[in-house]
Amino acid sequence: MHVPAHSIEELIQASPHQALFETLDHWIQLTFPALDRRLIQSGTMTFIGYGELATAKEGDVYNSLIALAPQKNYLSCYIAGEKAGEPILRSYQAYFAKSTIGKVCLRLKNSHTIDFAILEAIIKDSIAWNECQKTNAKS
Repeated sequence: MHVPAHSIEELIQASPHQALFETLDHWIQLTFPALDRRLIQSGTMTFIGYGELATAKEGDVYNSLIALAPQKNYLSCYIAGEKAGEPILRSYQAYFAKSTIGKVCLRLKNSHTIDFAILEAIIKDSIAWNECQKTNAKS
């Protein structure tokens, strides 16, 4: 969903899921302080990006390791990476029975249904995958 926002705070305030957005954004900042946080706007989406993909191309707005994007009926949490040849989220889909999971997208509606220990493991897997990509790119 494209939201005309000039700051991360404006984006969160404009979200239909403001409390959930604030909770996840704050948690990511506290749990993964090394991931840079930035507001990203494309023609179709406005979102918060965390970290940068090792394989990012110059000028690619979809270059975040993790991203939070407001949608009308949920908050999208995009998580890049693979584990055992599958998208990382596939390895954890059993833990998110009350949420819809796509290939790289976890659709969230309520912070009470999130197991933050599992979400932390997912993001750590994503970071580890990204580090491997950096190593492979240098070889």
